[in-house]
Amino acid sequence: MWRHIAANALTLLIVGLIAVAGIVAWGQSQYRSPGPLADAICLQVPSGTNMRRVAADLAERGAITNASIFRLGAEYAGKSDQLKAGSFLIREGMPMEEIVDAITRGGASTCGTEVVFRIGVAAQEIEVRELDPATERFEIVSEFDAALPAPPPALVPHPCRRAADRGAGRRGGRASAPHRP
Repeated sequence: MWRHIAANALTLLIVGLIAVAGIVAWGQSQYRSPGPLADAICLQVPSGTNMRRVAADLAERGAITNASIFRLGAEYAGKSDQLKAGSFLIREGMPMEEIVDAITRGGASTCGTEVVFRIGVAAQEIEVRELDPATERFEIVSEFDAALPAPPPALVPHPCRRAADRGAGRRGGRASAPHRP
């Protein structure tokens, strides 16, 4: 009788291990296969956020198939604590593995609004450009002379925006601000 119980337990253990291996293989294929996103988007990752919030945002926007697989893949790759704040271009069909690489890699933001200051001897110009995720090209939203007494009304920040949001992302001679809907 004990032999039958031991044989049955061993059989169940083997079946369980095969099921776990199948689930792991399925999760890896989901993590590495092309994503469901039909059109490119700009993903805004605020400072101080975590991978759980980013995964929920990506799942809500249809960029990933499963937030849990995204988080587990990032954890397994050792990148869940390397999340960077900024605006990131998520291309159509981008796999979860590439999205994790994009949001954990250092460097400048790859999407959103950009303010370019051109200071010359005779003129000072300010140009506000926004990246169109579909074409991956910057489009000029506003352009004006910095010598004007006040910026055009389109550039006056909304009173509900925090001062920290308006000053985010300065690098070198240009400043990047978060994408405004």
